Amino acid sequence: MEFKFKKNLVIFSDLDGTALLDNHQFSDSLIQTVKELYDKNIWFIPVTARITKDAIWQQAKLLNIDKYKGIAVANNGSQVYDFKSDKFIINKFISKDILRQIFEKTFGKVGEYKVHYFAGDTCYVYGYGENSNYWANVMKVNYVIIDNFEQIEKPVSHMTFVLNEEFSLQNKEKFLQDFDFLREQIDIIKYTNRVYELSTKGINKGSIVKEVLTYLKLDKEETTTFAFGDGYNDIPLLKAVDYPIALENSIQELKDIAVYVTKSNNDDGVSFFIKNKILKEI
Repeated sequence: MEFKFKKNLVIFSDLDGTALLDNHQFSDSLIQTVKELYDKNIWFIPVTARITKDAIWQQAKLLNIDKYKGIAVANNGSQVYDFKSDKFIINKFISKDILRQIFEKTFGKVGEYKVHYFAGDTCYVYGYGENSNYWANVMKVNYVIIDNFEQIEKPVSHMTFVLNEEFSLQNKEKFLQDFDFLREQIDIIKYTNRVYELSTKGINKGSIVKEVLTYLKLDKEETTTFAFGDGYNDIPLLKAVDYPIALENSIQELKDIAVYVTKSNNDDGVSFFIKNKILKEI
């Protein structure tokens, strides 16, 4: 496929399963590719569901986004940080009232689903979970087990619900119906077949594309946008850009809307595509 490049170029990329290898590391090749992009005044913006501390203050810095005075996105778009101005462009949180309603409706529902509250540098949970503790360690954030609402001391950017593996399709529908009363205030986004993410209404990986372009004062008519992703929560992101790119390991739903499928994340698909389809052509 032939790609048409305009005056400006902005590249958005998911992290886990996309820009990151399965060992949660960035390849040396990708780090070098990002440098080459910024040397040519091309934006590379990481967009992830990861918590603020990890996404902005750890992962973005591993790509040297801070040194390039770039932009990084955490919590699926609830936090967008500009390293040039050292400030948040977007800094949204779920209201205390909604959090309390969710807590009162979910606490004690052992065996139905697990609930995770993500707050800056802390993950709040109702009980120890091997997988959630694993990811807290990967992200190097606090892992706090709570048994009452007041223990959620920090502002919560987004949440996840992990449904029990034995939940039937009927129960999944019931789960969504149970929280339908919050639909006007929050968005519920499918992450995997068992995991759903909750965030402030209108905030998702796709919504930040327009926000970032507007913030950077880039005319859409003069700007070409690319995006890479692998999972369900990347669908809004890929739909929001000119050229959506899936990876070999992406879900089929993403491949169906992508204009190109690059190599897998473990085969450095993001770096491979940028080097061969963008940097060689501009």
